[in-house]
Amino acid sequence: MKILGIIGTNAKESATRSLLQFMQKNFSDLAEIELAEIKNLPLFNESVTESSSQPIQELGKKIMAADGIIISTSEHNRSVSSALKSFLEWMSFKDHPFDSKPVMVVGTSITRQGSASAQLHLRQILDAPGVNAIVLPGNEFLLGDSINAFDDQGKIKNQQTIDFLKTCFKNFLRFVKVADALSVPEEVHFEPGKYQVSAAGHNGKFPMTVTMSENRIEKIEIDTQGETQGIADTVFQRIPDQIISGQTLNVDVVSGASITSHGVIDGVATAVDLAGGDANTLKKRPKVNPATVQAPRELTTDVVVVGGGGAGLTAAASVLKLGKQVIVVEKFPSIGGNTIRTGGPMNAADPKWQNTFDALPGEAATLKEVLQQDESQIDPEYLADFKELKRQIKDYLENGKDYLFDSTLWHRIQTYLGGKRTDLKGHEIHGQYDLVKVLTDKALESVKWLEDIGVEFDPNEVSMPVGAKWRRGHKPLKSQGFAYISALQSFVNNQGGQILTDLPVKELLLVDGKVKGVVAIDAQQRQVIIHAKSVILASGGFGANTKMVQKYNTYWTKIDDQIATSNSPAITGDGIKLGQSVGADLVGMGFTQMMPVSDPVTGELFTGLQVPPANYVMVNQQGKRFVDEYESRDVLTQAAIDNGSLFYLIADDQIKATAYNTSQEKIDAQVEAGTLYRADTLADLARQIKVDPAVLEETIKKYNSYAEAGHDPEFGKEVFDLKVEQAPFYATPRKPAMHHTMGGLKIDTQTHVLDQKGQVIANLYAAGEVAGGIHAGNRLGGNSLADIFTFGRIAGKAAVKEITE
Repeated sequence: MKILGIIGTNAKESATRSLLQFMQKNFSDLAEIELAEIKNLPLFNESVTESSSQPIQELGKKIMAADGIIISTSEHNRSVSSALKSFLEWMSFKDHPFDSKPVMVVGTSITRQGSASAQLHLRQILDAPGVNAIVLPGNEFLLGDSINAFDDQGKIKNQQTIDFLKTCFKNFLRFVKVADALSVPEEVHFEPGKYQVSAAGHNGKFPMTVTMSENRIEKIEIDTQGETQGIADTVFQRIPDQIISGQTLNVDVVSGASITSHGVIDGVATAVDLAGGDANTLKKRPKVNPATVQAPRELTTDVVVVGGGGAGLTAAASVLKLGKQVIVVEKFPSIGGNTIRTGGPMNAADPKWQNTFDALPGEAATLKEVLQQDESQIDPEYLADFKELKRQIKDYLENGKDYLFDSTLWHRIQTYLGGKRTDLKGHEIHGQYDLVKVLTDKALESVKWLEDIGVEFDPNEVSMPVGAKWRRGHKPLKSQGFAYISALQSFVNNQGGQILTDLPVKELLLVDGKVKGVVAIDAQQRQVIIHAKSVILASGGFGANTKMVQKYNTYWTKIDDQIATSNSPAITGDGIKLGQSVGADLVGMGFTQMMPVSDPVTGELFTGLQVPPANYVMVNQQGKRFVDEYESRDVLTQAAIDNGSLFYLIADDQIKATAYNTSQEKIDAQVEAGTLYRADTLADLARQIKVDPAVLEETIKKYNSYAEAGHDPEFGKEVFDLKVEQAPFYATPRKPAMHHTMGGLKIDTQTHVLDQKGQVIANLYAAGEVAGGIHAGNRLGGNSLADIFTFGRIAGKAAVKEITE
């Protein structure tokens, strides 16, 4: 029988160690006892990386391989040593080697009580769900007055004490045999057949079919239509594969998709119970594929791109188009980042195309306001463009045109004015002219480039996302941001690029002080070193890192600890930190954008009915309008906060047809789930959302009159499309959520990352939300896609150009 003795102290000289050494030497005829030190382990800090380090992994393996464990503890302030507590935290953080492992507790103390309090506390810790050891009850061995307990040879002086210790140890060995018998996996039996169940996903429930034979889970089929395409795909493949291959429900959830992961596991558990099995038995079975420590893996390429979202894949595609090698590394199991979560429309002024659409009521009034704007309020670098824009608008209005107006200059000035803000400290910020010029000049070129890659846009619709301020959105034919990601992924794969997922980058590889690649950790906790001539950071902003948002915030009066976010959980500022590690400068970090029309619970954008702002009506919890629905995102957000945050988007059956990315099936499912309200009358709808029916009816009556007149005397809304008048009526609950971080690494127009002296950091580029300086204090809806595809292309080209030169 193999027993592992854990020396529960980091003290060099300790009776705790002497006690186990005595047992090892004197009880060798009863069992093989190996001793293990904990003194070299790092202090527990919740680091996934350190939990995978060799000392921790090796100790975990020894525990799992042993038949039983003896833990020897000293006593400090009536508890165990800090070193022992830290060790037990590591052993219950990522891996759980103590699970169902028989444990004997012994202890020493310089006092006469002999570690009684420490042992009591240790037993409580070992009984915790995360540790779940099986501790031999009673059988307490307490060695008091430990300073005088041992002779010079390390032998316990008192023979009665030795005899009692031996008795306790023998009892433990018998306990190990009993525990071993109990730990034999319980067989499960099912009633063979197919079982229909439903499971909770991120976007609501989804149906599953689980096929059972007499003693196995044979097949797990999931209807994935309700979940966001691309985000949960890894869950639907990985979790069922692990369950079936291991015949266990003890599987790891997929990072960034924990709700859907647990949904699949719970769904299978329900099916197991329906089939007459015991899901708890399967949950206690061991996991498959335990982590192992392996030698580093080394790869070499021309360019490595950090981040598998829209900017990263675009940069990779640009590199491949120029004949160079590229590797994309993505920290999460699936690619897409925030791009795959977008609504899809991408801003780019294309007057020739836009002129084929009729102007909407109120758009002319918006243009007339530009003519009245005081030029002294325009920053000098934008003034020439502003004057030329006024000339363009004047010509359009004087000629009585009735088509949709637009120009590159109108896009540029709206981006500039839309982003010009002042923070709580009185600091004014506006978009850096040369970057904004590149964005607006090259956006249409990016649309054409994407079409060449394989993205199909809808030529029959010019879109305007929330906060875009103008209709210039090019909308993909396929659903949401998946259209971009799927086309880019196919292109990169087909052209010989590599996309490596589950591979978070931990540091930039420096050679002679220059960036020469990255160092990452793969899903098996193996170090992966990628040597490259250039590194492009495209890992997004930090909208899913609330602590980081709070740290830099200078714009909002408060960022709640529990604020929801529309971001992928992967967007935690990693690229910004990597840039800082080599001296990169930052810009605009205090400015962030909240998405005013987010799901109140999940922060998701596309639950409920999301329609263009020309159509929807925003009402507060009293049933009254409170803002111009056409306003910028930060104005809408602040108005919502001022009205208690929660509000409703009111739509009717006709407006429903203009909703983004939904279907009648999804609408029906959300109404059933209680996340969307529907009624045949406005009065009934009002009662469902707990507002006064008379107030809501009056609000909609006024709104319809404004829409008909093309003028809103209450809040100044100037652009209308459809009225709210055709039953059934809908109310979608909304609340602001953290959406976009404006600040990031300082770059130039070729996407070089700049240091604090404004100098280029050799071989390092940044594109997308990881970079700052473009959107300043507020980003226009639809401009993030224009940003990532434009500067992603530039980053790829610039990296290749400088490699070639």
